[in-house]
Amino acid sequence: MYFLNSYLILKLTLNNLLIVEDHFLIGREIFKAAKEARKIENIRLTDSLQEAISLLTKTKFEVVILDLNLPDGNGIELLKWLKEKQIETKVFVFSASIALKRSCLKNGAQAFFDKANDFDALIETIKNTSLESPSSLN
Repeated sequence: MYFLNSYLILKLTLNNLLIVEDHFLIGREIFKAAKEARKIENIRLTDSLQEAISLLTKTKFEVVILDLNLPDGNGIELLKWLKEKQIETKVFVFSASIALKRSCLKNGAQAFFDKANDFDALIETIKNTSLESPSSLN
């Protein structure tokens, strides 16, 4: 029974969430909705690819919400960087650039959400994301 309880606690607690979004109002809405949907210790919001890289080198983020069109580059660059550096994190792309969906998934994104239609689905995915699988706890 202890094993099951430990798994449930891990699933419910998300320590670090990074939101990479250059539209401040959208970023704040994701921040608020994620905080309401799930217990999250630390949520960081940045509008820059370079700051996202800097944050990811200092902190282990279990989940990254990633926009693609950023002032200093494209979010696909961040996906490639994460893969190259072998940084394990779940990346959910939230973008209006639907034509890039296949490229995002090919480069390591776990899911792609259309900004125009999928806000609720994104928040539901954050809410239900399992951070640890039972087999990794053995």
